[in-house]
Amino acid sequence: MRPNLSSPIAECFLPIACCLSLIAYCLLPLSASEPDRLAVYAPHVSYTLSVADLDGRQYVGIFELLEPLTTPDLKVVGAKWRLRVPDPKALNKTIDAEFEEGSATAKVRGQKIALSGPARRENQRLMLPLHGIGGVLIPLLGSDLVFHETSRRLFLGGTAEPVSTELRKGAPSTLALHFSAAVSPNINSDGNSLKLFFTRDPVISFGESEVLNDKLFSSSNYAEGNGTATITINGTSPLLAKFADDGKTILISAAPAPPPAPSAATASPSGGQQPQAQSATTTSVAEPPTEGNSPVAPRSPRSPGFLVVVDPGHGGTETGARIAPNLSEKDITLSLARALREQLQSRHIAVVLLRDSDIDLSLDQRAVLANLDRPAIFISLHAGPGTILRVYTPALPVATDTAPDRNAFLPWQSAQAAFTSDSTSLASAAAEAIGKRQIVVQSRPAFLQPLQSIAAPAIAVEAPADNHGLKIPEQQIAAALAEAVAARKSSLGGAQ
Repeated sequence: MRPNLSSPIAECFLPIACCLSLIAYCLLPLSASEPDRLAVYAPHVSYTLSVADLDGRQYVGIFELLEPLTTPDLKVVGAKWRLRVPDPKALNKTIDAEFEEGSATAKVRGQKIALSGPARRENQRLMLPLHGIGGVLIPLLGSDLVFHETSRRLFLGGTAEPVSTELRKGAPSTLALHFSAAVSPNINSDGNSLKLFFTRDPVISFGESEVLNDKLFSSSNYAEGNGTATITINGTSPLLAKFADDGKTILISAAPAPPPAPSAATASPSGGQQPQAQSATTTSVAEPPTEGNSPVAPRSPRSPGFLVVVDPGHGGTETGARIAPNLSEKDITLSLARALREQLQSRHIAVVLLRDSDIDLSLDQRAVLANLDRPAIFISLHAGPGTILRVYTPALPVATDTAPDRNAFLPWQSAQAAFTSDSTSLASAAAEAIGKRQIVVQSRPAFLQPLQSIAAPAIAVEAPADNHGLKIPEQQIAAALAEAVAARKSSLGGAQ
């Protein structure tokens, strides 16, 4: 039986001030001190498994390791485990293996194989030592195998693919990273460095460091660890990455320079009201623990400013709507989010994606991560069958006659109540910008999470799709949303 990994749902009116434990719980799977894992790459599937430390040795569940690759049958008789898998080279035939609890000797295809440690039983699972696991896998799967044991990355069937770099000199230069297949890394900007984290992609490099000797790019570094490959590009100024060639190329260039900060003498918006300070609306969101955990792409609570958080719906095992046999909603939303990021950055608007790769994020995790970023705007992206593009505003479960104080502690499940007016205005602006492009659009409230727990103006956008993908070009949708966001920023006096 598989462990239940679902997190408990927060109580309806749990004060955000008391959400430290929820934050710590939601971030636990994504923490900097995350558990050891093994990444497995095969020609048709990539996945990760947890690694257990038993008596100073690293172990992995053999059934969980084989299940995505074949159809294993594992039975236990006393202290012995009998494993059977289909023979990949002979139809209607099987391969048998036998293991005994506490024994470091196994039998595969009738041949004895020495394990690096005794087979173990843990929580009704057969655990085998990770060191030397190839001695079991190769005869069972009939496949060649390359194991980067130190970093726990296992490549089957020749899947390891080296990355190649191309420095395109110019003013400024562009660095192109070329891959043999489409990749989906998690991308994180850290000062003048750009880090790309590859967990599901079998990316390797034959060199650890390269000096680039360019005015913009100083060096590139490659490292592996805990089932992940990391490419770090170091520059002399902030860098920006975008995808090309259907995801087979990542182009890295200089990030757009931010516009000059508004002077103190900047006129206030019409109506005589001063620009709304973002810090006044975000202090009610609980800060993360000073000791503990941080997300996959490490981020600290951001200083107040105009930041847009874009949430590509679904991801990982949560595929969303199945638009076509080989096309899921999660893939469409990620592509649209990346297009929106480019449109916002071209307008000098700071933006962060809650996920920049195919990872699992619960609804609570999305709300927590978004609120920690203290956004000026939150946009959730979805796709589904239909012909009309829809813009949703949060419909809260409880209506009150008194507007909540944004400076006070906000209830977790209805934190959005302090921002409903701003969310409605944002939705109207988005619908107007979309309509200008001759796109049929509807705007309506809906009970959607994580919108109800977002402490910022928030909307959800659902784009129509069919077997060929989005029915409306994603660049049109992204440009319209970016236009609406830019208008919102302008109405606040260009707050940074």
